[in-house]
Amino acid sequence: MPRFSIVVPVYKVPAYLGECLDSVLGQDFGDFEVIGVDDCSPDVCGEILDQYAANDARVRAVHLPENVGLGNARNAGLAHAGGDYILFLDSDDVLLPGSLSAMAARLDAADSPDILVYDYARSYWDGRLVRNSLARHLHEDGPASFSLADRPELLNLLQVAWNKAYRREFVEGAGLLFPAGYYEDAPWTYCAMAAAESLAVLDRVCVHYRQRREGGNILSTVSRKHFDAFDQYDRVFAYLDSRPELDRWRGPLFRKMIDHYLTILERPGRLPEEAKAEFFHRAAHDYRRRIPARFERPAGRDGYKFAMLERDAYALMTGSATAVRTRQVVKTKARQAVKGSKKRAMGLFYRSQQHTDLDENLGLFSAYWSRSVSCNPAAIDAELARRAPHIRRVWAVRPDLMDSVPRGVRAVPLGSREFWTVAARAKYLVNNVNFSDRLVKRPGQIHLQTHHGTPLKKMGLDQREYPISTSMNFDDLLRRCDRWDYSLSSNAHSTRVWERVYPSRYETLETGYPRNDALVNASAADVLAARVELGLSEDTTALLYMPTHRDYEKSFRPRLDLARIASELGPDTVLLVRGHYFYKPSPQVEELRATGRIIDVSAHPRVESLYLAADALVTDYSSAMFDYALLDRPIVVFADDWEIYSTVRGVYFDLLSEAPGAVARSQDELLDVLAGGAWRGAEADRRRAAFRRRFCDFDDGRAAERVVRKVFLGDDREIPVTPLADRPHVPSPAELAGTVRVPSRTENRVPVYVPERERADEPAYVPEQLVTAEAGYAAEPDPVAETAYAPEHELTAEPALAEDPAYAPEPELVAETAYAEEPELAAESWFAPEPAFTAEPLPAPEPVPAAEFAYAELREEERAEEEPDEGPDDEPDARDAHIDADAEESAPEISVPAWARAEPFAPSAPLDADSFFGPPPTRAPQERAVAAPVSEALAAYSELFPQSGHGMSIPRQPVSADRAGHDVAEDRTDDRPGARGLPLPPLSGADERGTAPEPPSAETA
Repeated sequence: MPRFSIVVPVYKVPAYLGECLDSVLGQDFGDFEVIGVDDCSPDVCGEILDQYAANDARVRAVHLPENVGLGNARNAGLAHAGGDYILFLDSDDVLLPGSLSAMAARLDAADSPDILVYDYARSYWDGRLVRNSLARHLHEDGPASFSLADRPELLNLLQVAWNKAYRREFVEGAGLLFPAGYYEDAPWTYCAMAAAESLAVLDRVCVHYRQRREGGNILSTVSRKHFDAFDQYDRVFAYLDSRPELDRWRGPLFRKMIDHYLTILERPGRLPEEAKAEFFHRAAHDYRRRIPARFERPAGRDGYKFAMLERDAYALMTGSATAVRTRQVVKTKARQAVKGSKKRAMGLFYRSQQHTDLDENLGLFSAYWSRSVSCNPAAIDAELARRAPHIRRVWAVRPDLMDSVPRGVRAVPLGSREFWTVAARAKYLVNNVNFSDRLVKRPGQIHLQTHHGTPLKKMGLDQREYPISTSMNFDDLLRRCDRWDYSLSSNAHSTRVWERVYPSRYETLETGYPRNDALVNASAADVLAARVELGLSEDTTALLYMPTHRDYEKSFRPRLDLARIASELGPDTVLLVRGHYFYKPSPQVEELRATGRIIDVSAHPRVESLYLAADALVTDYSSAMFDYALLDRPIVVFADDWEIYSTVRGVYFDLLSEAPGAVARSQDELLDVLAGGAWRGAEADRRRAAFRRRFCDFDDGRAAERVVRKVFLGDDREIPVTPLADRPHVPSPAELAGTVRVPSRTENRVPVYVPERERADEPAYVPEQLVTAEAGYAAEPDPVAETAYAPEHELTAEPALAEDPAYAPEPELVAETAYAEEPELAAESWFAPEPAFTAEPLPAPEPVPAAEFAYAELREEERAEEEPDEGPDDEPDARDAHIDADAEESAPEISVPAWARAEPFAPSAPLDADSFFGPPPTRAPQERAVAAPVSEALAAYSELFPQSGHGMSIPRQPVSADRAGHDVAEDRTDDRPGARGLPLPPLSGADERGTAPEPPSAETA
């Protein structure tokens, strides 16, 4: 008897049937049978089934004498099934590699439950993959086997037959069969879920649910056949009537029934207009005769609809809907009109500021789409405070995050009048992603692109080979690259990738990443201080878990069973969990943190401190591994979905064979690696050493100094890079404690206790209420939005942010709060160290009288429009207005707890009124060069790099002089301190840093 019987009903799918059957027969788990049921298909589908059956004994072809419909075709397959578990697979869908192995393992772990529920992703005709928006309900935390009463939210999932494996004996005992009709999945699924005594879930995408361009979904047909829903729910409640022990599910299934009726009634393309009133009255009849005792209507708009059904008030409901739509249209048009006028006014203001003189001692800084003061720009800011304090540094920060700006940092709200003033007048523009397309680079301004990671996944123009991973506008991307004057690199691998995938006329600075200076130059005292800050004792082994961003997950949910890992590794092991900065706080992590099993460090503002405190790093494909390797401490790669990730996104090297340490492909393997000591064994050390030689080229502790001297001080003298072997060793926590700590599993599984720490603005976890999940053979995408099922984030996976909208020739500007309503900068607490000043009003030029509008409402609306809540439909692959240049996963969430704000940045020199807020001098506007057509760059790229493959195999190529929008050399005027004859600070010698010898003299150089 096989483990699985896979029933594939077949009708009019000759173009897809082969791919479907190949996806099953190619599984690495071979104990299964395929029962293909030819539902009297009028094409060659029956012949295709016969060919597969002749070539593979596991395939059985069943031919029906007449067309009986999907439900009865499945029943015919059920009659021939002999496996332990039964799966249904539609003949135009595919089963992903490794799915059957994962199902078998999960069924064994759950002790053979009645039903196993697994996940799916919609596969669109244009290559997009969109994961189920309710995938969070499939988390594997808690018992492997449970009842529906333990997790009733599973009723919210799309109620179809093909996302579950059913124990055959359970199906036979429960008397389950498919009815005929449009909505045959509803009675099958609801009755099966209610009758099952034990359930299990598999948090893995096993099926790609095909979404055809030409349709193929019978539920999208305008027809009276949708009245079939009434018959199907009669069957559901008849089944409950026959089994009194299932009476508890009448309330939830009544709610699902009414939700389904309302969906059919309201969704366009279902019912003919003349049939809607009749459908409503029949739904109202079902409502009144099936409403359970003590049923409470849902709140809000849904509750209003339920009340209309209960009263059978069709005219009132349709009239109310029309009034609501009319009101929304009027409000939207009025809001758009006001917004447009405010945008135009701010645009005029910004352009007026562009006609003023540049401030040679002013720099605008931003990091991670103005989310925080961090990363390479922050390290450069700190170095400027030491070596060039005359250069004033101003940070752009999102308005809603201004309260989290560290003390001593001068910041302006993104999109405000002050922001556009600084953007127009600052000599230096520093960012680790791209500034908004609305920011127009002026002649004389210097744009420093710092990046924020080393690329493992494909980036930039290389993503053209992986269209599933992006919908990026490459013309817009290249326009942003044309603004760069300098691009930082931390290793030769990054240099080769950046120069190929972002071709333009910038200069690459192989300085290392300034943010990593803190790691290379750290002392034993820094390591101890980092651990004390987190409350770690010296005999505690701290494992830093940093998974990367996945575009198909709208919130951070650990791929590991953190409770199990913390328990099995024993009370001397603490897990430091850091979710990606694109994610909101995780309810699952919050629950574990409350029990003391882990420390959630997602909001910690300094990832470098976490690196110093950790004994080892556990990650998947995050570029945190490249930075952590500088400490020469163990790294464990947890690559449970490497095949999917590398295929969809594309990578530059095989991480499994070239990993910086031990590799685990499953949670059990990870526990064996950590408990058995392989994480710090000889093989792991050998791998890490090779990884360090390849990727730790330039980070020797003097990166920030190199950048400041070259870019800001005009000092071209070279500071030699200290060889890797000669760099100082940063002691590990184990070395400081005088012992080597190895996690070991405990027999009694004592949970780890870590004192709970207060974290700002963490929402309480509220169990989700049941929502509509429509049943059907090929259900349409849920109206609740879904995130793109595309790994990683840099180029396309980033949320649409207010700082980077689509490119436009004229700058459209985010309007701001009224100037009169903004607090005086001198009164803000983080400017206390600086001389107070009063910002003078900015007298607008004659044609800009509207610049004094109240901008508060507009800024909030634009932020909501351009950076929507990262809900399911905000598909990251449409968000291509950023640099998308790096793979770094370590930026902090900006929700910073008070305990994490210990070290303020050095304050900037005060911004005087003349250079910052003063009235614009009247002078003729400067002439700007016209940008070359971007199509020329794409053509040049295709000509230079026609082959595909890893970026490391392709040498650097020059880009023609007409690539950039203007002559970069003309922009870099000799007006920096060194060029103007101002004294330069001396080069740091070996006695200052102890990391590199004194460079040769200027004459020798």
